[in-house]
Amino acid sequence: MKFLTDDEIELDYNVYGTGKPVILIAGFGGYQEIWSLQVDYLVKMNYQVITYDHRNHGASQRTDFGLTMDRLILDLHELIGYLHLDSPLLIGHSMGASVCYGYLAKYDNVAAIMGVDQTGKMLNDSEWKYGFMDINSDNYRDKTSKPADVHETLHGLDSRVFSKLNEVKNKHPFDRVTSLPLLFDHVIKDWREAIEKSSHPVMLMAAKESPYYNFEFAKVIADLGENVTSAIVDNSGHDIMAEVPDQFNQLMRHFVLSNRRFQ
Repeated sequence: MKFLTDDEIELDYNVYGTGKPVILIAGFGGYQEIWSLQVDYLVKMNYQVITYDHRNHGASQRTDFGLTMDRLILDLHELIGYLHLDSPLLIGHSMGASVCYGYLAKYDNVAAIMGVDQTGKMLNDSEWKYGFMDINSDNYRDKTSKPADVHETLHGLDSRVFSKLNEVKNKHPFDRVTSLPLLFDHVIKDWREAIEKSSHPVMLMAAKESPYYNFEFAKVIADLGENVTSAIVDNSGHDIMAEVPDQFNQLMRHFVLSNRRFQ
């Protein structure tokens, strides 16, 4: 299905099942199909599940306009309004988690959020050692212009997800170069205060073997926020929900059920 934003960019989205809403949000260069095994799981739990592709991603419109985090946050806000969703749960992976963090800073119409393997601040400095790899304010453009020379996953994606992703990647290739303005804007954001001061429950999930982050970021931020909790997942790289879906789904189940009363 298609949704037109107020700046006339067409976003592709899907709605599955009925019940209280959960929105699943992919990361930079990601596709909504990464959540395939979570969609099925949540629908069986009698939740309504919404997935979508960011502008310039997946089956959504290609554009060089609005490639900022603020615009992606607004896109999500408009989609929630368009679908008349009441206090949805937001679950975001990587940059999708940052969209969730930024949503907390701007809007109040959510029940709770889960951030999957995404630190609250990407740039490292003398006081923050939990950013993305070794990037800082001086080198981030050079360091992130090309994909990091690491394996994003630990053992690869679950085969059930891999086949679906390959199909959509071939059909809708992602152009990293044209999306670099979005990546650079993502990298320089600091969402720690929004997370720590959130009046809504926040769960930070980190992968112990993530190639990008020191997993301790989740506990460090959670220790500072009254409504923030953390979970560390063993035996997984960055794409937790698609690498160890059964383990992820159990943590997700706890998250959605424990926050159901806020919906």
